[in-house]
Amino acid sequence: MDDEQNTHAALQAVLARFVQEALLPDSVAFHFMRWYAGVTRSLAQRAKTAETPLLVGFSGCQGSGKSTLVALMVKVMREFHGISTVVLSLDDFYLTKATRVALAQSIHPLFATRGVPGTHDLVLLNETIAALRQPPPGGAVSVPAFDKALDDRTEMVHWRQVSAPVELIFLEGWCVGLSPQQESELEAPINPMEAEQDPSRVWRGEVNRQLATKYADLFGKLDALLLLQAPSFDAVFDWRWQQEQCLSQQFQQDHPDKPDPTMSRSELADFILHYQRLTEHGLKTLPDRADIVWELATDRSVERLWLMEDAA
Repeated sequence: MDDEQNTHAALQAVLARFVQEALLPDSVAFHFMRWYAGVTRSLAQRAKTAETPLLVGFSGCQGSGKSTLVALMVKVMREFHGISTVVLSLDDFYLTKATRVALAQSIHPLFATRGVPGTHDLVLLNETIAALRQPPPGGAVSVPAFDKALDDRTEMVHWRQVSAPVELIFLEGWCVGLSPQQESELEAPINPMEAEQDPSRVWRGEVNRQLATKYADLFGKLDALLLLQAPSFDAVFDWRWQQEQCLSQQFQQDHPDKPDPTMSRSELADFILHYQRLTEHGLKTLPDRADIVWELATDRSVERLWLMEDAA
């Protein structure tokens, strides 16, 4: 019993440090113990016996809280389970603004807007994953970063250095694990933006082709897929607006003398239309593809946990 108490106390101490450092409410630690600690422990045990570093996908709609949760899981992996772990965010591998402008000119104007499959640098992402598994001489791997407020990749001098090899890699992003749609599903526009700006289906057709090829190859390498399941697309917009407000506050704090480049609520409403098709597609299809699903309420609390491998 003493060992169990000591183990529990050690985990609680790790959670308390994270909550304090990230300025989060104490309830975060309670909810982690209830809903996420068991999954984290299971992944740690699997990583200890795996012949190659695990690649675990973590999917969730924009604003669902996946980035914070994955960061906490990484901390627990490292400090409590002793597993060397790194998280790669799909958002950090967006193509540069200049490259997306070129895509907009050569394929379709909507590719100037980051987000959908086809706007990520998958060559760089695959190279980074490979380097984390089999590091170059020196053992340090550079991981890029993307500045959402400026809508561009940061300069290499700001990229983080990760010691490699690692035992577990989390790949998190809003469309991680997503499958392509059927061709028939692409025919009718899903919102006014598609109807007005993509009447010939060039944009959504190319996005779907990307999902069926390069992204399918990447997602096919996942050893497991975890999912935060949003209740609806309306909830996703509310969450994303909260996220944009936080970005705005942070930018104004870091750059008090510069104009705020973040989006207004109406601009965000237009922006998120780019994601609507695949977000709604994911809400319908990703639960059947994931190994573990947390069903979220509108306040992001967990209503239900599905362990798909157990159900099978």
